[in-house]
Amino acid sequence: MSTVVERIGAYAAALKPEDLGAAVTDYAKRILLDSLACGYGGLDSEPARIVRRSVAELDGSAQATLLGTGTKANAQFAALANGVAIRYQDYNDVYFGPAWTAHPSDTIATVLAAAEWSGRSGRDFLLGMVIAYEVQMRFSDLPVPKNLWHRGWHHTAACSYAAAAGAGRMLGLDGGQIGHAVALSGARSNTLSEIRHGDIPMDKALSAPIVASQAILYALLARQGFTGCGTLLEGPYGFGQAVAGGVDVEPLVPQRGDFRTMKIGLKPYPVEGMTPAMVEAAIALRNEHQLDPGEIESIRILAHEEAVTKPSWDDHKFAPANKETADHSFYYCVAVGLVAGECTSEQFNDAWLRNPIVAKLMAVTTLEAKPELTALFKQGARPAAVEVKTRRGVFSREVLYPKGDPRNPMSWADVTRKFMKQAEPVLGSTLAQEIVARTNAIEKEADMRAFAARLGGARID
Repeated sequence: MSTVVERIGAYAAALKPEDLGAAVTDYAKRILLDSLACGYGGLDSEPARIVRRSVAELDGSAQATLLGTGTKANAQFAALANGVAIRYQDYNDVYFGPAWTAHPSDTIATVLAAAEWSGRSGRDFLLGMVIAYEVQMRFSDLPVPKNLWHRGWHHTAACSYAAAAGAGRMLGLDGGQIGHAVALSGARSNTLSEIRHGDIPMDKALSAPIVASQAILYALLARQGFTGCGTLLEGPYGFGQAVAGGVDVEPLVPQRGDFRTMKIGLKPYPVEGMTPAMVEAAIALRNEHQLDPGEIESIRILAHEEAVTKPSWDDHKFAPANKETADHSFYYCVAVGLVAGECTSEQFNDAWLRNPIVAKLMAVTTLEAKPELTALFKQGARPAAVEVKTRRGVFSREVLYPKGDPRNPMSWADVTRKFMKQAEPVLGSTLAQEIVARTNAIEKEADMRAFAARLGGARID
């Protein structure tokens, strides 16, 4: 009987573009444009600049395009640099399962670099992207009793398996070779939850892209006959036992026709994945009741149990000192929504981090779990409620399915607005609009090299 990684490899090799169907294809395009928006918005961040400088020191190749810079690097380094830019703002997509949260777009830069280097068509690339998504979400959906964060394992580890499957398909591997690439990649990529605890470092932007980008090397090794551990997932010392506590790993093999890509959520705000409902509620309260921050006496955030107990929620989030910690602070994001009436990348700059009004509101905020919201979260929702006490009375707003949730999805027009706001300052209006149009028709791209060249755009450094 074949092993789990072998069956993952067989799935990745056998899936065809026509298997996706119109609904999956359309949503995958929206996810792609959303991810590119995040990439352009994160280009000028310090982590993204550091990675590009480091890549330039190591590399002299020209295999794949660096977003918005007009330059190229080898495929693995391009995947790393673009992945850090996509991840930096915490603005990219999100998926919740019992085992792990996932940001499957963490693999897009890797699949894109492999597709460009190999000269794949847009149709092929979209297929590779969906393959990576479907593999990663199976790790999130493992039937564990408690999220693996609490065992010390961070969800970025799943990117290693997913990226190897998607990149392997782009690099022309057969099913057996993809299985070996998945095994080689997964064996080296378990990530510790401590990276999200306390004051969150720049590593937040690096952890998933470095894991995903390395999959290109493992795919190349496998293509030349290098072998990995076939029982890596189900063996007595493998992932299922050592990381996942003895869970059945058979569900990790995707089934054709079961596209969980349709369950991906997109974000209208650059915040941690459980936070959009809280921000939406706060902004709605401010606008509906014309709230003045000075009249607010206390704030009560109601969420689900995982929000209250997850490893990244701790005392350091009560007074975040940097952007990485602030976008994981429920207190900060809700306070910003009440003060600014919006929550954009601007609200995470140094001036906002030092804003005394925001600090005052955080000091009178509490967080608690609500059983009804916990039940919804276990079904894949991202619900929350905010209650604000003032001299005029107590005002509350509950948001069960925030904008971007699969049950309240961001439309193509919504994602286009997000893209233009993020990309236009880098690319200019004309090129940004061209990329929107070409993304919407990406299946017509005969060679991803031409599409990637436009993504390179103008220099920002």
